[in-house]
Amino acid sequence: MRTDQQLFLAVLRDTLSRGESVLFRVRGVSMLPWLREGQKVRVTPLGGRPLRRGDIVLFWRGENEPILHRVVAVREDSVDCRGDSGYGKPEHVRLEQVAGRVPLAAWQRLVFRMVHPPRKLVNRWLAPKKKP
Repeated sequence: MRTDQQLFLAVLRDTLSRGESVLFRVRGVSMLPWLREGQKVRVTPLGGRPLRRGDIVLFWRGENEPILHRVVAVREDSVDCRGDSGYGKPEHVRLEQVAGRVPLAAWQRLVFRMVHPPRKLVNRWLAPKKKP
């Protein structure tokens, strides 16, 4: 891993653990069309507020891989997350893996809920079919 990436990960962990928000640029396309590559995004600590379906969260996949994905289901001790551009199965994430959330306005959650059901149908149609 590159030194600048190690430094970024350390600052990200430390800043959120101190209860402060962090601003950085998105890398990757898993959250298209909502978040684009290079777009600035602010992540805030959870602050004791419960996660809700539609939230965009930052969680750790392993030690050194921060992931920004949307919560598609909430359970007692975990959430299921998936990128907006993904059509596969959601990833099961324990609550202790979640480091923060992207603050969303109420209208942004409403837009997600309006487009999510049709998107699921389209994604099922596009998903590779299993051969018998």
